[in-house]
Amino acid sequence: MMNRIPSGAIGAVALTVLCAGAYAQQGSVEIYGQVGIGVTTRTGVSTVAKTDMSDNQISASYLGFRGTEDIGGGLRALYRLEMSVALDTGLTGATVAGAAKAFNRQSYVGLDLPSAGTVTLGRQFHAGVQRVIISLDPLNAAGTLSVIPIGLFGVNRFVGNDTRADNSIKYRVGGSEGFQGGVSYGFSEDVSGTSYSADIAQVTPNYQIAAWMVNYSAPTVVATTGFRPEHQVWGFGGQAPIGPVKLYANYLGSKLDSTVAGRGTQENKITTLGVGWNPSVFMYKLIYTYDQGSTLNGIAGRDGTKTTMVAAVEYLLSKRSSLYAALFENRFADGYKLEAVNLAALGRDPASDAVRGLSVGMRHSF
Repeated sequence: MMNRIPSGAIGAVALTVLCAGAYAQQGSVEIYGQVGIGVTTRTGVSTVAKTDMSDNQISASYLGFRGTEDIGGGLRALYRLEMSVALDTGLTGATVAGAAKAFNRQSYVGLDLPSAGTVTLGRQFHAGVQRVIISLDPLNAAGTLSVIPIGLFGVNRFVGNDTRADNSIKYRVGGSEGFQGGVSYGFSEDVSGTSYSADIAQVTPNYQIAAWMVNYSAPTVVATTGFRPEHQVWGFGGQAPIGPVKLYANYLGSKLDSTVAGRGTQENKITTLGVGWNPSVFMYKLIYTYDQGSTLNGIAGRDGTKTTMVAAVEYLLSKRSSLYAALFENRFADGYKLEAVNLAALGRDPASDAVRGLSVGMRHSF
């Protein structure tokens, strides 16, 4: 749910909270978001705390400002400013690819004409990544890497696994149902490299089916060869409700060139199956992901598998507040035990073949 406030008051609110102003005339301004925190205990880790208090494992905390203005002829101006919030420390924003960003989640402006589509410019999700969130992932790609393994693939691996694209422009068409699609492009104005993406989908009350792709180019070439590495990702899948149960299935293919001369291209083939069930005041979600990787970290012969299993339940205290519990396991076999990105991201003990955990906490949406 969202709290509407008079447009004249948003400047004072934003200055007080964020030291930034917001202005809208004959339009609407909304403050929205959600906050959550929990206690998580893990086994099989060595570089992160075995038990800690941290953000909600299945749905991140954030604070956002968004608004629209009717400028005539059905055309609307729009904007969004959105930042991460850490309840355990009170910190906002994040350090992304070595740079501190107050509005690390999204910051863009745009124009919307329902009959022609929407154009947005700024820091935002690429079109394909947005499609995964909307249609393909049971947790809407909102949780941590412990429960969202595809979070390491539809992102810019060359600049710290950035989940959004800076300096980007995106065009989307389609309403709430029927055909939907989009394209986006990220300009290489800093150290992020160029990137582009696209998605298509058919959305009905009975099912959603979708396909997507995203391509990232490294910001620099390999000095000894002049080769510019690329990260290519594509996928397809969908969801369908059967009574109170919603079924998910998607496939993702990834090719990641190494930035080290002489190394090969890492390939991953990832299948995810999920079930969501909302019978009453409880919401249940079960997710299974199977990742078959080859030439991991660009090292020939480093092949292996990773499986992720998640069981989550939420108890709805009200329309806005809930208690949650989530069990998760990331299991590694063969060459995947040496895969450096997962070792670092999950804090896994190199001697362990799995990271398991239990997280219990609360969240509130507004």
